Amino acid sequence: MHTFWKSWIIVTSLTIMTFTGAGAEEARSAAEVPKEHAQESATATNQTAGEMPRLVPWLDYTGGLWHSAGLTGDWGGTRQQLMDKGIRFDVSLIQTLQGNWAGGTDYDYPYHGNMRYGFQIDTGKAGLWPGGLFVARGETRYGNSNNLNTGALLPVNTVSLFPVPERDLTALTDLYYLQFLAPWVGVVAGKMSLRETNVFASNETEQFMNTAFNFNAALATTFPIDALAAGLILRPAEWITIPTMVIDSEGTADHSGFDTVFERGTTVYQQAIIQIKPLGLVGHQRIGWTWSDRSRIQFEQNSREVVGAIITESTAGLERKGHDWSFLYDFDQYFYVVPGKQDRGFGLFGRFGLTNGEVNPVQEIYSIGLGGKGLVPRRDNDSFGVGYYYLAISDKLPRVIERRAQDEQGVELYYNIAITPWLHITPDLQVIEPASGRVDTTVVAGVRMKIDF
Repeated sequence: MHTFWKSWIIVTSLTIMTFTGAGAEEARSAAEVPKEHAQESATATNQTAGEMPRLVPWLDYTGGLWHSAGLTGDWGGTRQQLMDKGIRFDVSLIQTLQGNWAGGTDYDYPYHGNMRYGFQIDTGKAGLWPGGLFVARGETRYGNSNNLNTGALLPVNTVSLFPVPERDLTALTDLYYLQFLAPWVGVVAGKMSLRETNVFASNETEQFMNTAFNFNAALATTFPIDALAAGLILRPAEWITIPTMVIDSEGTADHSGFDTVFERGTTVYQQAIIQIKPLGLVGHQRIGWTWSDRSRIQFEQNSREVVGAIITESTAGLERKGHDWSFLYDFDQYFYVVPGKQDRGFGLFGRFGLTNGEVNPVQEIYSIGLGGKGLVPRRDNDSFGVGYYYLAISDKLPRVIERRAQDEQGVELYYNIAITPWLHITPDLQVIEPASGRVDTTVVAGVRMKIDF
């Protein structure tokens, strides 16, 4: 029985992490073994051997203001009691002040805020039935980002893309249910905030800010940020997990999606997640692909007609492509782990994406970097990262656009300071050679603050 539950929690963790951004960093820690490896989610749950694993990552809300996982604490003991039963409530506020030091098109420092709130229940821990996980989350976005002031194709603040890019609104981003039928097979369905995962580069609230290090741009035309979806998870062996998803290609956070699902565009997404342990150090290799039959404007046609369509916001008469695809690869690998702390250490990460460039302005994207956590004495929860990306634009863009564009590249450096378990402040610096050929090298400076209530 113990082996059964051990397999169950690993598979469930991989699934949650692969298919949802989980809205917040804590929910991610229940996924893919390490943040992925679950930030060793099973270890972090304070469970005893043989006890049923938690599908909802456990947090400690006791210990007073300086040690609780949330600013509002234990709610008189009620919150921790619910947490111990697999029932968790989350509220987080992410605030960003970011602007251009040099280059770009504007020198203001716009302020952006994002409030995220959610509820999770582990049906097994709650005493209902084993293997079930229910998740509901919402997000509120307000303020302005610096994304449109840099001349770059990729946004410099990923948080500002949710729930809908550059729009102030509140939306239900997640409402889904996951059920494992056996340790090697599970199903999931509902509305999901779809994100990628990487131990060192996937958490836009505490790690890198630039989209290049949080989301593979090759996915842009096939993989919606938020959509109705359903999937099957297979784990034929302990070292490999294969999730397959069917997704509404036109999904958005501010729309239910029931009138478009399977009608005006469907995306198929599949990935193989392979866990490796060279010299006993955990790493992951992920290979995947997407295919969508959503109709999109094809780049290779009369430039004047394309530009005219952009100006008039009318696509009548333009040639369209009836399908699109992408190929994806990414990895993370620990080089060093602090003794006795499996989620503290540093390692290497990287991503690669490829499209045919016929409807996606991104033809290829590469990123690589170093990330780590808990390496400074007495600063176990501080994290850091430095990364480089290169984006090759499509060679099929209309000539009038291609003449004004160039391949984009950039570097980002951040240090995430954990003032308390619930308060994180992250200074961030980016240097970008933007896709716009008319904009000089842009230096972007920012600071992000996250408060978990």
